[in-house]
Amino acid sequence: MVLVFILLAILILILIFVIFIFLSTYRIEIQNAYLSNMNEKRDTKAKFKIVLAFYLFNKIKWLSLKLDEVRIKNLYSKIKLENLDLKKLEKDFNIEYFKLLGKVEVRYFDLKAKLGLVSPISTAFLVSGLSAIISIWLPHVAVNFKKENYKYIIAPVYKHKNLYKIEFNCIIQVKMVHIINVIYLIVKKGRSDENGRTTSNRRPYGYSYE
Repeated sequence: MVLVFILLAILILILIFVIFIFLSTYRIEIQNAYLSNMNEKRDTKAKFKIVLAFYLFNKIKWLSLKLDEVRIKNLYSKIKLENLDLKKLEKDFNIEYFKLLGKVEVRYFDLKAKLGLVSPISTAFLVSGLSAIISIWLPHVAVNFKKENYKYIIAPVYKHKNLYKIEFNCIIQVKMVHIINVIYLIVKKGRSDENGRTTSNRRPYGYSYE
């Protein structure tokens, strides 16, 4: 009898967890991201950090994970991104997965960038092009658009060199329902590919009689 109650309690906990996942929003917060090949001093107090969190009804944080620079480097070394088979990823990619990008929302966006190319004309086109893309894209993904929460400055550097300095802070989110839908599409595509390979290996007259 006790075992039945334990199993029932476990099932209830699993059910509650699944319900929480379906009703949650997945949020990624990037803090103090910095990339540069320019000899300019960086604020040492600003530490790079990524916060991954689940928010119930987009308000109550019930699960989170913080990754600092050390953890991110360790994770990178374990995953070994340089060994990924890009050709296989391109083959398995499905245009349906872009639907998830349309569901992404941006709660906060702060970008400061200095960019320069060898050609001054290319630099001007790069800076103006990126500024135009961001100005068109942000209003469509912003949550409760407020100017103080969405800032970007992209400045050109004319030194006849390939130079960049990027400081970036951002909070993006997407509902778990949309992520689960994309995962379902990936699993479904994988199974259909396996079934296709299985049936294609059979000879069409393997079971016929002469």
